[in-house]
Amino acid sequence: MSSRWSFLRSTLSLLACLILVAAGGAGAMAGSVAFNDYSPGLYTHPNATGFGPGQKGLLKDIATGHSLGITLTVTSSGAVSNAVQGHPLYGTPASVVFDGFVDFAGRPSPSLEMDAATDSVTYSFTGLDPALEYNLQATAIRGHWSYTNRWSLFELTGADAFESHHTAGALTAAKVATLTAGQVLVNTGDNNSGELAWWEHIHPGPDGTIALVSKKYTGAIPGGSSAGTVGYAATGLRLEVGGTYTGRTSLPPKVPSRQPGGIAGVSTVFILLMENHDWDTILGSTFCPYINNTLLPRASYASRYVGVPGLHPSEPNYLWLVTGTNFNIRNDDLPSLNHQSSTNTLFHLLDAAGISWKSYQEDIKGTSVPDVNAGEYVARHNPPMFFDSIRTNVAYTTNHVRPYTELAADLASGKVPAFCFISPNLTNIMHDTTPGSPSSRKQGDDWLSREMPKILGSQAYSNGGAVFITWDEGSNDGDAPIGMILLSPRARGGGYHNSIEYTHSSWLRTAQDIFGVRPYLGDAAFAPGLSDLFKTLRIKGVTPTATGLNFEVENLIPGRSHSLQSTSDLEAGVWESFDTWVPDTETATLLEPSPPAAGPRFYRVVESP
Repeated sequence: MSSRWSFLRSTLSLLACLILVAAGGAGAMAGSVAFNDYSPGLYTHPNATGFGPGQKGLLKDIATGHSLGITLTVTSSGAVSNAVQGHPLYGTPASVVFDGFVDFAGRPSPSLEMDAATDSVTYSFTGLDPALEYNLQATAIRGHWSYTNRWSLFELTGADAFESHHTAGALTAAKVATLTAGQVLVNTGDNNSGELAWWEHIHPGPDGTIALVSKKYTGAIPGGSSAGTVGYAATGLRLEVGGTYTGRTSLPPKVPSRQPGGIAGVSTVFILLMENHDWDTILGSTFCPYINNTLLPRASYASRYVGVPGLHPSEPNYLWLVTGTNFNIRNDDLPSLNHQSSTNTLFHLLDAAGISWKSYQEDIKGTSVPDVNAGEYVARHNPPMFFDSIRTNVAYTTNHVRPYTELAADLASGKVPAFCFISPNLTNIMHDTTPGSPSSRKQGDDWLSREMPKILGSQAYSNGGAVFITWDEGSNDGDAPIGMILLSPRARGGGYHNSIEYTHSSWLRTAQDIFGVRPYLGDAAFAPGLSDLFKTLRIKGVTPTATGLNFEVENLIPGRSHSLQSTSDLEAGVWESFDTWVPDTETATLLEPSPPAAGPRFYRVVESP
């Protein structure tokens, strides 16, 4: 049976609990920790401060929110805000120290770019206790996979004494002779490895003041690399009262999602990715009238759906969408360079379950393996091409990877597969702007206005279809929300939207739930699914009558068998069915005659496959 159900308890007991907790006084005690996030975002801790250039304020203890009595003042000379920064990759030093506290890719302009050698950003800490020691961690993560030579110089000033404990990939005077003891270099242009500037046993001077100064580095780098044209100032800081770092040393294990699987009533899935636009540039945009005026009013959508944080450019996001991982790929190279022997993909799970699928790609011929770019077709938008067991089998590939022009005929003939991966060409996918066009968004919106009616008017859609429209990543390799639109007879629809935090792992989990294929792939095991966007089978209400209990049930699936069940012991999990029926509408009122007179009872509605 499906694992989707709704509980209703027939007796209700309330327990009120009043707890009084005495708040401690303010002040920086040993072990107190403060975080500052220059541009707070989705993943910033509520007790982290968010001071940037031109701002100052008291730091707060991350655990309690109480003031530490330490003032942070941020000043800038020449540095400018930039619209893009990345998240640290999971498991790197920056991720270990800052995940859950600082969101490096916050909004609206999360990086501080230093273009000239004279540009700088200074974080000054005042009100420190000269009798205590401190430790400090800081970094910046521009997160662009090709910016491997943009180095920043971070310098600790004003301290009487300190010890350097910078992470392994940072450069100190031991490798760059021109640096002083208080200086360290970090490649902030990418910082894929999550390097940190790190000082321990910091003794502030008698005035209780220290400062962290960020500058663009212009000197030579060992190995012949140039310092690059741009540097990035520190945007995430951690200050601890105590000589040595006592925070996380390894990330806690990811907790598997407990969300029930199974999304009832969906038999055909269409996924369509657009390219490189933040959700706040789509929602309400005059360049996207079809999305805003036609699709969204009938859809459900998620306003805080993001690509995988820190993962760029396009190709690794497409791979993640169907595997839950990027195989350490962080570029857009052709399948001949980035091919994988793995069979842990959604395509292979569907094959094993006997579920049909096709990848419909605009501007391919369908007579050969499309693993190279040609015209406005790019292989990076066609994830099956990266897996050896598909790409090296011409007959298999040409059966499953087809020209987009064939989709309309497949829809009309009823031969559309259960899973359809759709990629428009570079013009229609909102990637390239054509001459004379006001926006690539308009091009994509126009394409959707021409093509979506073919899907929405098909029997495959009306008889249990679900269309997912999202974007591969944010603009300029950013990590802002990109949105997820769901159209389906089984969606809540009517413009329903939520602010639950989802990633591409959430879509993958949802696809696996719909088709019932396991095991969950990669990060899909830990992600919340998109079930909130769908209609939920549930008991809406119960009314006692002279003959029993009337149950109002909604979001049933006409033509499918359902059972109303009850139990007196949830732990034992023994359920008794007292009504089984096949509804012809989405709502029903059911009667349980003569329910037991004593003890609590639990009820659920279960849909059979």
